[in-house]
Amino acid sequence: MTTSQEHQGGPDGQGPHPERAEADPHTPEGTGDAAPGTEDPADGENETEYAWDSRRDLYRHSPGIMLGRSARVGGSLVGGDQHGVSGGQVTGDVILGGSKVEYHLGGDTEERSGEIPGSEVEALARNFVHPVGEGETDADHEGTPAPAGGGREGGLPHGPWQPGSPFALALAGLREHRVAILSGPATTGRRAAALMLLRAVGSRSYRALDPALPPGRLAGELRDGCGHLVADFVTTAERPLREHHIRALSERLHASDSHLVVVVGPHPVVHGSLSPVPWEPPEPAALLAGHLRHKDLGGRSVDELLALAEVRAVLAHHRPVADTARFAERVAGHARGTVSLAELGAFGHYAAERQVRDWFDSADHSLHDKAFLIALATFDEAPYPLTAELSDVLFALLQRIENPGEPARIPVFGTSSAQRVEQALADRYQEPEETEWGPVLQTKVQFRDRLTAITLLREVWTGHPSARPALVAWLRRLADDPRPVVRTRAAATAAVMAEADLPSAMALLIRSWAADRRLRARLAAANALALAHHLGAPHVSRILAEWCVAPDHRLRWTAVRGYALVGDAFPEEALAALTEAVRGLEGRGGPATGWSNERDDLAQSAAALLLAAGQEAAARDDWDTVARLWSALPPQLRGNTRDFVLRATVHASGPTDGPVGTGRALLLDLFARADATPGTDGAVLRHALAALWRGVLNDPVCSASGLNTLRQWVRAAEDDRGAEAALAELLSLLAVSTEDHKRLVYLLENLRSAGESTPPSVALRLRALVLVSAPPLADAHARRPSPA
Repeated sequence: MTTSQEHQGGPDGQGPHPERAEADPHTPEGTGDAAPGTEDPADGENETEYAWDSRRDLYRHSPGIMLGRSARVGGSLVGGDQHGVSGGQVTGDVILGGSKVEYHLGGDTEERSGEIPGSEVEALARNFVHPVGEGETDADHEGTPAPAGGGREGGLPHGPWQPGSPFALALAGLREHRVAILSGPATTGRRAAALMLLRAVGSRSYRALDPALPPGRLAGELRDGCGHLVADFVTTAERPLREHHIRALSERLHASDSHLVVVVGPHPVVHGSLSPVPWEPPEPAALLAGHLRHKDLGGRSVDELLALAEVRAVLAHHRPVADTARFAERVAGHARGTVSLAELGAFGHYAAERQVRDWFDSADHSLHDKAFLIALATFDEAPYPLTAELSDVLFALLQRIENPGEPARIPVFGTSSAQRVEQALADRYQEPEETEWGPVLQTKVQFRDRLTAITLLREVWTGHPSARPALVAWLRRLADDPRPVVRTRAAATAAVMAEADLPSAMALLIRSWAADRRLRARLAAANALALAHHLGAPHVSRILAEWCVAPDHRLRWTAVRGYALVGDAFPEEALAALTEAVRGLEGRGGPATGWSNERDDLAQSAAALLLAAGQEAAARDDWDTVARLWSALPPQLRGNTRDFVLRATVHASGPTDGPVGTGRALLLDLFARADATPGTDGAVLRHALAALWRGVLNDPVCSASGLNTLRQWVRAAEDDRGAEAALAELLSLLAVSTEDHKRLVYLLENLRSAGESTPPSVALRLRALVLVSAPPLADAHARRPSPA
C-alpha cells in the first residue's frame, strides 16, 4: 500500500494539521464477531493512503479501455467509440453468405480425404485479396488484371501478387517442390490462401486431407492431378514434420502431377530445408474492399463506404478475415438501406460476444484454458507472468466446483506461453511497468480485440453463474494482494460485473469490501464503484451519496474515497455530498471511533475531485465550470465548514504534473492558465484561489502547512519561468494587509535549503516584486534587516 505524501503541504509532509499526524486514521474496530480493538494489527489495518495517491494508482494500473467511452456497452450495442475486433476462430476462415465453411468428413473411418468443390474455390477467388510485399502499398495492386486462365501457369507470370509478398514466396516453393507449408494464426485466412495457391499453380480439382493423419501417412492419401490441402495440421516436438516426410511428399507429388499445401499454426515444428512461409493477411480496409467489390451496394462506391466513421472505427485494428467477411455483409446492407449506422458500429461488440461464447462452449478448451482466458481478461495489458500465475489460482478454485473430489492438477511445464497467448487471440509486447522503485521492462499480453476482455468478464459473470463462487473467492484474494496492479485489477473486474449485474456484484463483492475493516478491501470497493461508473453502471452516485452519511464509518470511508476517484464526473453533486458529510460529522460531535482522520479524509477527497475536475474542464476550455466549482468554496470559510475548506485547499496544492517531488503544482498551473482579464471566468477563478490561500495563511492551524507549500512552489519555480510568473501574480493577490506582506517577505528572505547561505535567486526576484506592491508601513518594515 502506498503511503506517498508528495502532495502534503504541512511541515514534513504531514498535512494541514501536523499535530494530529500521529493519529491512526484507520483504527480497527473489527467486523463480524470480533470485538473492537481485538484485531491483529498485522492485518493491514494500520496502513494509510492519500486520496490523490489512490486516484493516481487507479489510473496507472487500470486497463486503458476501462476509463474510456469505448467500454460502455448496452445489449449488443456499444455506446462509445468502436474498436475493431481481432479475435474469432472460424474453421473455414472465409464466410460465404454469412455462413461458416466447415467440413465434417466422418463416417467411413478408412476414408481420410474429401473433395472440395471447384465452385467453392472460384467463389473464394472472387473475394480473395492478395497481401502486398515488403515495402509495397495497396496502391501497387490497383488496376492489376486477374491471372489469365484462373491463375494457371499459362497466364501472367505473377498474377495480381507481387514478388516478395507471402503469396509469391509460397507460390514459388509450391511450383518448385510441389509442396508448400503455410503458417499463421487461424484467423488470418490461411486456408483460403492455401486454396488460392493451389488454384494459381493450375489445379483443377481439390481434396482436403484429414489433419489428424500422421506426417508419414500423408503421401499415401495423394491423388493424381489434384491440388491437396491439409488445414490446421498440428506439429509439435512429439510430432514434428521432418525432412524425410517433406521429401517423400515432394517425390510423390511430382510423380502424380499434383500439389499440396500444408497449413500449420504460427509456431510450427518443421525440420529440413523447406521452411514454412508466414502468412500475413492484407490490411483490413483492403480485405473489406475486396469483399465489397462484387456486392450490390445500392449505387454507392466502395471508397465512400470505407470513409464512414463507423467503418473506419471497426477496421482500426487487425481483425479475423472471417469477421471482415461478415462485416462486409453489414456494410453492403447499409449501402442498400437495410442496416443502420448504429448496427454497423455495433459490429465490433457483436463479434467479441460471438468469440467469447465460442471459447466457453468449445470442448477443445480445457478448464485450465478457460481459467487462463478469464485471468487474461482481468489482467489485459498486464505482465504475462502475473496472468499465468493467478490463472492457476483461479483454475484450482474452479476445479473444486467442477470436480470437488479431485485435486487440481496444474501442468508445471504445459503449453508454451506463445501457444497459450496465440490460442487466446492475444499479442505479447514489451513495455515498462510502473513500480514503487521506478519503471521496469515487462513482457505484457493483451487481446487483439480491445472489447474482448470486458465482453468475456460480462459473459462469465452473467452466462455462467455456477462459476461465481470461484470468481468471488478469487477476486477477494486478489484484492488483498500486496501488488497494487493486482488489487486494482480485482476492482476493475468487479466493476465490469457491477455494470453487467449490479445487485449481485454489490451483494457478493463490493458491499462486503466496503464494510471490511481492512483498508485494502475498502479501497477495492471504492475503485470498483469508480470504474463501474466509467463503464456506465447505474446508480453509482446514489450509492456513494447514501454511504457518505451511513451509520457505519467504514461505508462512509469508502464513499468518501470513491468521490476522490470518480467525483470529478459529477463534481458539484460530489462536493455537495462531502460538504453535507462534514456537517454531519460536526453534528455528531467529531470523528467516529476508529476513524480519527475523518475530517482530513473528507478534505483530501474534495481536493482530489476539485483538482481533477478543474484540470479536465480547463483542458476543454470550460473556464465557467472551473470558476463555478472553486468560487463555491470561499463563502464556506465561515461556520463549521471552514476547517474542511482550508484542509482541502492545502491538499489540492501538492500534486504536480511531474514525477514525485518534481514539476509544476497543478493548482498553480490552473491559476497560471486562467485569464486574468477582469470580468472573465479566469479572473473569478484567480480571485477565488487567492481568497482561499489568504484563509490558509491567516489560520493559526493551517498557516504552517500553507507556508511550507509556498516554499515548495518557489523552489520548483527556479527552473520554470511560467511558474515564477504565476507565483508573482498570486503573491500580489495574497499581500493585502501589512501582516500579509511581512509574512511573505520573511518567507522569501529565509528560504534556504540545507547547506545554502542565501535564498535561491527566484526567491529574491519574487521578494522584490512583493516589496514593490507593499503599502507604506509594510514596505518600511520589510526593508529593515532580516533577523539573524
